[in-house]
Amino acid sequence: MELKTHELERVLEALSPTLAAELDRIVTETRQALEQDFQKRLQAAVREAEADTRASAEAELVRSVADAKETTRTEVSEELEERFNTHLADIVAHLKGEASDERARLQEALTEVQEQLDQWRTFAETQRQLVQASSQAEILARFLKLAQPFAAGLGLYVAKRDGLALWKSRGEAVFPEIISEKTTDPESYFRTISLRGNAVAAVCAVSPYRAEALDFLTSSLQHAIEVFALKLRAPAPKPAEGSRDNDAVSSAAASTGTLAATHSAESPDPKAHAEARRTARLLVSEIKLYHEQELREGREHSDIYRRLQKEIDLGRETYKRRVSAPVLVAHDYFHEELIRILTENDPSRMGAAYPGPMNS
Repeated sequence: MELKTHELERVLEALSPTLAAELDRIVTETRQALEQDFQKRLQAAVREAEADTRASAEAELVRSVADAKETTRTEVSEELEERFNTHLADIVAHLKGEASDERARLQEALTEVQEQLDQWRTFAETQRQLVQASSQAEILARFLKLAQPFAAGLGLYVAKRDGLALWKSRGEAVFPEIISEKTTDPESYFRTISLRGNAVAAVCAVSPYRAEALDFLTSSLQHAIEVFALKLRAPAPKPAEGSRDNDAVSSAAASTGTLAATHSAESPDPKAHAEARRTARLLVSEIKLYHEQELREGREHSDIYRRLQKEIDLGRETYKRRVSAPVLVAHDYFHEELIRILTENDPSRMGAAYPGPMNS
């Protein structure tokens, strides 16, 4: 047994190099085969991974490009929309500004046209309103009302003993109480109103004012005052034929002493009485208009007639010329208006020098 073992060992020792070489060869070949297989599998895996990666990358690229396009499209759309809205807003604002300017111009033009219409309407009404006034005070008051829209401040002066005295004013301007008819001020409007060469009134206005309108209205005022003065100084109308017959009948009746005829002679036509009262009222109102200071002092000291005797006597003479004789005999309306207007229904204010009514 031991011999066999020994022989076996010798055989193995003889074969060892060969076996070792063979084993090395087999190991080497196996390793090479495994390496080749590994390389093949690795390459296949790499190619597959590359393919998968490429496919994924392409898909991601496509998706990224699509997302980028969509994002870019959205951003560009939003930017374009924002620019469009901004531009549109600018255009709308510009158009609104132009429309507003145009509206303002149209409104200004419309206002100017309306002012022109109002001015011409006022001009058309001026003569009628001034001529229809029943007294000089009413004429002046109507003038102030008509002229007020054409000046920031308007003052109306009337002639007094010591110059032109302020009668009334309109607006916020402050006017002096007394001015000269030769007043000159380049910043204001001033024009006198003359009758028979004498200044009886004046119109003064402060800026801003419309000179052409004031010129027209002042000329109309002067015309109205002239017409009113002519009315006051015109002779009484001649009685009609019927009135002459009535006077003849009245005279005849008076000569026969009949009561009815006498009553007829003392009671003229009611229209004549109304006209006489109106004439008296106008004359006395004119005295009051131009002599307010003297009248105020006369009321305080109860001597109106002494202070205004010249004016009252002149008014009475004008009244006598204007009123028919039967009315003068029947009733003294001039006296009544003196008491009512000048004394405010207090006869004692006329003073002791006043002679009283004509038919007293």
